Amino acid sequence: MIMLANELKTSVLFLPDGRPAPMVLTATEVVKLLRLESKNPLRTLKYYRDEGQLKGIIVGRKVRYRLIDVRRFLAGKAGENED
Repeated sequence: MIMLANELKTSVLFLPDGRPAPMVLTATEVVKLLRLESKNPLRTLKYYRDEGQLKGIIVGRKVRYRLIDVRRFLAGKAGENED
């Protein structure tokens, strides 16, 4: 489930040193956030990761995505389309 900005204010997690923990998303959440509408959106997401366009991190056996990395990916894509 992707939370709205106002929901995040009440559910922010903090690290022991007091810094907010990065929001980490599942592949399914990223697919929804990016609105990937291909035949196989998880494969498209893996393509972006394999090409180095979107960074994923391994947590246990699963790949997760930091929200900040997803935002950077979107900003990069927006910059490509400005021409």
